[in-house]
Amino acid sequence: MIEPIEHYAVLTRYMPFIKLISMLEEGFFIPKANLFSDKWEGGLHLFNGKEDPFLTKEELKTAKDWIYVSCWYADEPETHAMWNSYGNSDNAVAIQTTQYDFKAAYHGSKIDPMCSYVGKVKYHMPASAPELYDNQSIRPWLGNNNNDSKDPKTTYPRFYLFHKHHAFSFEKEARFLLIDNDATVAKSNDKLGIHLSAKHSREMIKKIILHPNCSDWFENTIRKLVKDTYKLDIPIYKSSLVGHKN
Repeated sequence: MIEPIEHYAVLTRYMPFIKLISMLEEGFFIPKANLFSDKWEGGLHLFNGKEDPFLTKEELKTAKDWIYVSCWYADEPETHAMWNSYGNSDNAVAIQTTQYDFKAAYHGSKIDPMCSYVGKVKYHMPASAPELYDNQSIRPWLGNNNNDSKDPKTTYPRFYLFHKHHAFSFEKEARFLLIDNDATVAKSNDKLGIHLSAKHSREMIKKIILHPNCSDWFENTIRKLVKDTYKLDIPIYKSSLVGHKN
């Protein structure tokens, strides 16, 4: 079974400054799986050149076009590795929320309910599909809209997307996964993803952490932006790694 996430466990997302602005202005973005940079995303079982017994490579690619995935660091202590991989520069932040608050933001955004899954990613050295996935159960997070009435070939990759190469294990990742109500392997999806509303995206942020190497100017800018421009009462903290160079 895929390990579930506790409702009030702290979830952290490291991001460059521009993505924070986008979240505050346009709402939190949940991209489709085909936009991820890891070319083995959802296809770890293909790493050794073995054919997928369930989907052709083209069907898997198209199926991932209809699956939206939100990725979070599921461990509270900060790490240099996550700052370096996802902060991109000294002008970066980490935001924190919980599954409860993320779900509230989704429901508040009035998006049509979709098949949904949540859990912690498992990390492996490459192996065959049956050994990796084996129809492991994954907990839904939006209620009972998980009747798998869509094209089965677009719902099966949910198993694939909760498994990644061991090289990524430092991410300690948790995922929220949604399958578009129009999902089909007969055509591709022209949407890049979905946005939560700006209002509810702001409300789901419970804490902002500043990059350990950020300047005083950047810190002052973030504080003024959050407090004065957006009138938000979000706690802002300096990194616990201040003084420890990357």
